Amino acid sequence: MNRLLIASLDLFGPLREGARDDLMACSQEIERFEPGQLMVPAGARSRLRLLARGLAVKQLAPPDGGRQIFGLATPGDLIDVGGLYVGLDHEVRALGVCETRMTTAHELRTMLRAHPNLLAALCRVALTEAQRQRNWMVGLGRRTAPGRAANLFCEVYWRQAALRLAGDGECAFPAVQADIADALGLSVVHVHRVLRALRDDGLATLSKGVLKIGDWEGLARLGGFDPERLRPQRETPDIALRASSG
Repeated sequence: MNRLLIASLDLFGPLREGARDDLMACSQEIERFEPGQLMVPAGARSRLRLLARGLAVKQLAPPDGGRQIFGLATPGDLIDVGGLYVGLDHEVRALGVCETRMTTAHELRTMLRAHPNLLAALCRVALTEAQRQRNWMVGLGRRTAPGRAANLFCEVYWRQAALRLAGDGECAFPAVQADIADALGLSVVHVHRVLRALRDDGLATLSKGVLKIGDWEGLARLGGFDPERLRPQRETPDIALRASSG
């Protein structure tokens, strides 16, 4: 499974051979979670927790109750990079059945000291997460309720399709209407109306944990979906060439 970790980080790299060797040799502890179970608590430090199976959500829970979901994690994502040098300021919960792999905090610190290239890749992971969260924030502030749902459904499908976990317009999305409401800043009643409208317009349906896209172009247009906001940030070729020759 260390190969999955290397493949995930390579998307933000590329990594150099020394970093690859240490990542391949580092220990990996397996954890499994049921739907709704806490995977990473607020305040946790990073242990390179890799989501190997399932979908998870990143969320904040205000002390007065409720929650705001502000991010989605799909297989191959590192779900605790925000806790790299300080404690995580949010929590991560399983949306469906999930499985993670993680190393020890000591091994991570040792690898970061030995491999600046690995640290740079993790910084780009964090920058990509921030870019995705800004897209989420724009949706909450500027998109209509149907547009918010459309953009969310496009992201859910597109990210899984990139991993070959989706096809023929269908993918797993084990979210209930309360989850969608907390992600879109809407009431459950409003979400119910929006989902019904998307279904009636032939754009998308969500039933029994399966998202079905009926009209991708129409859904993407309604949601103002831009896949460039989701792609991993990588080292530019000119910077990579200077680094390798230095």
